[in-house]
Amino acid sequence: MNQTEMQLAAFFAEREFICWRGREFDELYPCQVSRQVDQYVSLKLDIMPFRFADAVAEDIARCLYDAVLITVGNLAGFVPTPADRESILERRYRKRVSGEWHYFADGKFDCHETEEEGYVVELATEENDETEKVSVYTIEEGGVELIFNFMCYSFSMLDAVWLANALMEAMGREPLDLLETASGL
Repeated sequence: MNQTEMQLAAFFAEREFICWRGREFDELYPCQVSRQVDQYVSLKLDIMPFRFADAVAEDIARCLYDAVLITVGNLAGFVPTPADRESILERRYRKRVSGEWHYFADGKFDCHETEEEGYVVELATEENDETEKVSVYTIEEGGVELIFNFMCYSFSMLDAVWLANALMEAMGREPLDLLETASGL
């Protein structure tokens, strides 16, 4: 049986995320990543359910990890360059007035809400498909954001690494950062 014929095993992981913009008030919200046997990864942030096509989930995971690399570099006083790769999201970097680097990745996707599945994010297949923007940004003092047209979720670097790893593992792929996965942070 080749890889495209293999059925992926069910996957489930959950964690409490620190709301980065509300961290001084100890704001937390639940995050769950799961997968059944279809070609979608489910993500539930707080009370909002999302379903990502595999290609979208993988690129978001990689962009989250890129954002973490930039944030770690800013905190350490140097900026590692994320790997050059094909990306669905357009990745950009800009130096802030403070001297820190800002990472942002934006993509346009076929997004629609369904009663059963929540907010579904897929690759746009037709030129006339209505698309909505999905973004990954770094934010001040070490946070990361995952942004949709209607909502923005901010979280810590450690939460971003966990989410990137969980998205990859839900697709049956290796985590992007084994140290974070192994340490359970």
